[in-house]
Amino acid sequence: MLISTKIVFMRILCLLFVSLLLNGCSEDPCRSHPEGKPATIEIEVNRLEKNLFMAQEVRDVEKFLQMHQQMAARMFHLNEYPDEKILAERIFGLVQNEFIDTLYVEANEAFDQPLFEKTMNISLGWLKYYFPEMTVPKVQTMVSGLYNDLVISKDLIIIGLDFFIGEKASYRPKEVPQYILRRYDSKYMTPTILKFFIADYCSSGDEETLLSEMIDYGKIYYLLGSIMPCTPDDLILGFTAKEILDVYAYQELIWSRIIEEKWLYVTDEFTKKKMLGERPKTIELGDECPGRVGAWIGWQIVKQYMDETGSTMQELMANRNHHEIFAQSKYKPKNRS
Repeated sequence: MLISTKIVFMRILCLLFVSLLLNGCSEDPCRSHPEGKPATIEIEVNRLEKNLFMAQEVRDVEKFLQMHQQMAARMFHLNEYPDEKILAERIFGLVQNEFIDTLYVEANEAFDQPLFEKTMNISLGWLKYYFPEMTVPKVQTMVSGLYNDLVISKDLIIIGLDFFIGEKASYRPKEVPQYILRRYDSKYMTPTILKFFIADYCSSGDEETLLSEMIDYGKIYYLLGSIMPCTPDDLILGFTAKEILDVYAYQELIWSRIIEEKWLYVTDEFTKKKMLGERPKTIELGDECPGRVGAWIGWQIVKQYMDETGSTMQELMANRNHHEIFAQSKYKPKNRS
């Protein structure tokens, strides 16, 4: 009986442990969003590269370009050619190149179309929830031999799939720094597309100070985080997971350094680029401080402003008084372990 009792006791402990573990892991990792539901969106991805790579002669490519003139103009800059046939010949040569064929196969394997469509439908649904006037864009894909990565406007999104194969690609964009190259990966693709797509919904500040431009970026990332509520911060910002941990861990020190240097209200482009431009590190703030850290700070200011004021998304995006947003945010960061 003693052995039997011990076994039962151990089973109970195991069940309690599993229950606690599951409850601990079941916390919703997603950001908060309104009580409402996103609009129903169903985008249709037009895989243009599949038609293009079936071309048997130059004339087939000419017909393809004629059928997709908007894509040809934006993706391949058709309007810069004196004769459409010149571009058709160049593209046909591209299609026949065995190295490009390798990229075509790898891009097709790397692109998870069902997941992409699901994520885009939910995200654009939330965007339309906030901005009912939004027009659902057409979405097209292409393999261009690493000629063009993205073309984005309010009505059309064209994705150069061969840029987003990832580190296992046989060929990658040349002369691109590693800290940018790592973002040419499928996991960063959708957040990157949406970051550019939503920019027109975010009004810029009425001043040209570093603070105002940090909040410019903060608005974009706040909206992006809201329409992609379950996407981790590092993918939203294009940081590494370690960089996100570092900026949260040392945010008080980063902020105090900016205040000490009296940078918030500077207007010179050199200082603003230090904080907002593409760089591997913001060395002025620390050896491990990532580039574009000013954009992350802007996001934190905007998040705190929204928590403090309860403003709506529409009110936030229409507010061009970024000094007011900063003042009402009461932003005073504390380091997180």
